[in-house]
Amino acid sequence: MKFKKIPQEYIKILLDRMFRLKPAYERYERVFNDIVHKFYIRENTKTHENNNFDTIEKINLAVSIFNSSIDNKNEDNSIADYIKKEEERLFYKNKLSDIYLSAKINYKGAFEQIKNEKDLKPNLKQIIKFIKLKQNPRELREKYGLIYPVEKIVLCEGATEEILLEKLCELCGYNFKKAGVYVLGAGGKNQVARKYYSMIEELKIPIFILLDSDAQSTKELILPKLRAKDRIYIIKNGEFEDILPKKLIINALNCRYESCYKCFENDFHNNTKTAKELYEIFKQKGFGDFKKADFAKTIKEYISKFPPKKEELTEEIKNITERIKNL
Repeated sequence: MKFKKIPQEYIKILLDRMFRLKPAYERYERVFNDIVHKFYIRENTKTHENNNFDTIEKINLAVSIFNSSIDNKNEDNSIADYIKKEEERLFYKNKLSDIYLSAKINYKGAFEQIKNEKDLKPNLKQIIKFIKLKQNPRELREKYGLIYPVEKIVLCEGATEEILLEKLCELCGYNFKKAGVYVLGAGGKNQVARKYYSMIEELKIPIFILLDSDAQSTKELILPKLRAKDRIYIIKNGEFEDILPKKLIINALNCRYESCYKCFENDFHNNTKTAKELYEIFKQKGFGDFKKADFAKTIKEYISKFPPKKEELTEEIKNITERIKNL
């Protein structure tokens, strides 16, 4: 068999994909297809044209290429056993997942090879800590804030919640990374129900669904399929931006755009949606175009530098935090 050795940087990418919060058949199929497509050298172009291997053949080929690219050959079963237990805890049983999880991958050698790489994601840091310290994964998560192993999921509408919710809940005393809370944006209000339907077909762990006040129709779509372990929370009035304290918004904007005109409390009005007001404020003050994701990053950056006290947050932020904590 001829193949190209997988570069170390790409081994890190493949490991990241293997340890994402997706069913094994989904994450491993992508990884193994990628390995065969990119690194296997076909000696006869007419044989296995378009890499059309059956599942077992593809697994054996991909594993052989992957393991041959790893310098450290001292593998043990501790990581593979942990992955299988996590798969059983997180996901409903799937025969194809079982086949992929039986692959004899040199996980330990691969992680030894990339452990000193920069910018490792939390899923990879967790396994490296697990290998090095040989402690209970939950204890490691709580000690080092690793997110993994994941205990519950917060499904929200979009980027603002994805970027800000974790930080706001942390100000209320609940650390998502230590508690194993995974925040997932659905890509818009109209996608939440579809995403939830898909998730409950695969995931066993609880899901907390956070919706804006105008998403009653989405709630009605979800309710018939809502599991007993899951919860829906609808913001009382408006969107996620509307539950942010105005003082926090003003301070964050003035800090970010200090060379421009200042933003003041009387720029906001009680009966208007915050996002709509921000659109006008950005246009009038010369802050550029208002984009929700960029705005959320500005708020998050300000909070990181100048964290407000819990009592300065709105009651709804505190309430959402408690609901997620008690899920």
